[in-house]
Amino acid sequence: MRTRWVMLTVILALALGACGSGPSPEAIAADRAPTTTTTTEPPPEGITIVLIEGGRFRPSNLKLDLNEFQIVEWRHEDDAEREYVIEARNGEWEPSPPLTPGDTFQVDFTDLEPGIYRYYSFLGNNRIPGSIDTRPQQ
Repeated sequence: MRTRWVMLTVILALALGACGSGPSPEAIAADRAPTTTTTTEPPPEGITIVLIEGGRFRPSNLKLDLNEFQIVEWRHEDDAEREYVIEARNGEWEPSPPLTPGDTFQVDFTDLEPGIYRYYSFLGNNRIPGSIDTRPQQ
């Protein structure tokens, strides 16, 4: 019997907690749009998107079929205080300008030889790695 009361109390507490969820008073007082948004629009034809979120690239290791996609676009969707510069490890392309939230940077791989391109950015002293493999299927 005691077990039933404990379970009922836990279920009731969870239900009440769920009903009370929502934005905090601080978020309401700030009266600004959320830092991230969701879009249902696909990227333009020939472009693959790499998101920058939570201090990492998503995906961090990309296999790019040059017959279908020729351009990689990085989209900064991380915290407002973070800034990223995308750099190729071996200088295959010019580094991006400093990217702030909402900024994008594109590299066209049409004129580059098929291969593995490694790139990185820094978040403080931490190096964030990524790679793009444009080699044909083997």
